Amino acid sequence: MGVETLNIEIPHHLNRHELFVPALKDLCVKVVAENFVLQPSFGSLDRENKAKVVDLLSLELPLELVGPVIEEEVYWKRRSLSRWSNCELSAHGDSWKQLYFEKNLAHTLENFDPVNDDLEELKRLLAFSSPWVYNLNIKQLPSHMDLQVLLSPSLLSNLFFLKLTYGRQNVGMDYEQSLFGMKLSDCVSMARALEWTETLTYLNLSSNLLDDDRVKMIASGIAENKSISHLDLSHNKIADRGVKALASLLDRRSVLVFLNLRSNQIHVEGGRAIARALKSNRSLLSLNLSLNRIGDDGCKSIIEAATSNESLTSLNLSATAAGQGSTMPLGNLIRQNTSLTHVDASCNDFGEEGGAIVSEALETNKTLQHIDVRMSNVGENHESAISEMLKSRITF
Repeated sequence: MGVETLNIEIPHHLNRHELFVPALKDLCVKVVAENFVLQPSFGSLDRENKAKVVDLLSLELPLELVGPVIEEEVYWKRRSLSRWSNCELSAHGDSWKQLYFEKNLAHTLENFDPVNDDLEELKRLLAFSSPWVYNLNIKQLPSHMDLQVLLSPSLLSNLFFLKLTYGRQNVGMDYEQSLFGMKLSDCVSMARALEWTETLTYLNLSSNLLDDDRVKMIASGIAENKSISHLDLSHNKIADRGVKALASLLDRRSVLVFLNLRSNQIHVEGGRAIARALKSNRSLLSLNLSLNRIGDDGCKSIIEAATSNESLTSLNLSATAAGQGSTMPLGNLIRQNTSLTHVDASCNDFGEEGGAIVSEALETNKTLQHIDVRMSNVGENHESAISEMLKSRITF
């Protein structure tokens, strides 16, 4: 008796793939992903199936829900790239999760309206974002909110880098000067906030139209702060009175190691105030005073003070209107100082005699790795001699 063959015809409107029944575990993975908002947990899933769930998760899930439970970088990478085309991972601790929380918070702050938006909702965002927010770069803060909220240790407990710029981007024909820069009330708020924060290390307030009165207020807050080691106040309107307030921060109790005052309105008296501070300061490693009209007398005072300073490793006096009166002190600095490794004195007016002094002094110096006197009228021969001496010190 022969065996009868069973022939099953598949209806023409179905294909073979539609008859495939998924494995039970794959169905479970799909259900877990679809209901994650109701049950935000991976339970006892193994690594492989947990990864499958993460791949299926919606990118619109509430941050407050997924932040504490999803550590997988692949999810935060997908979520970040779906929202921003420019994602510089190295600026966010090489972590996609950190990048997302930091950029999301910065975006919220840049668009926050203190009149129409809910402050309590912002505080909630600050609080649940805190574990993953270390760096904040706020490029256009239109509102003049209370900075004590932003820098409150109870809300942002890990923040160590803050760059804050007041203003608006792409204003076009709607430009108004009042839209830009920190107001005195902002500086009062910042000063009070700085008295509280214990984690903030880097503070960048460049390009905020800070003048003497405003920077004096900020300096009063920094005086009570023991964590800020890097301070960038470049591209502002700080003149001699403001610099005197900042110089008072550089006493023996100072923890500042980096001070950038590039492109302000500092003149002779401001330079002398900095010089007096350098004589006793033991913390500062880098000082940038470039693009200020400090003048020959002011630069001479700074160079003489830096000669005996034992902590400074980088000094920038480029384009500070230094003249031939500063060349002899500069030569003494090169011969006697043993801590400086980088000196920029370019774009001044030392003359060829000054070039000879620098070149001769450099022969006895063993610590300088870089000194720039270009565009200072020292002559091509001296520029070339200095360059060759520095090249011989480079080791590979």
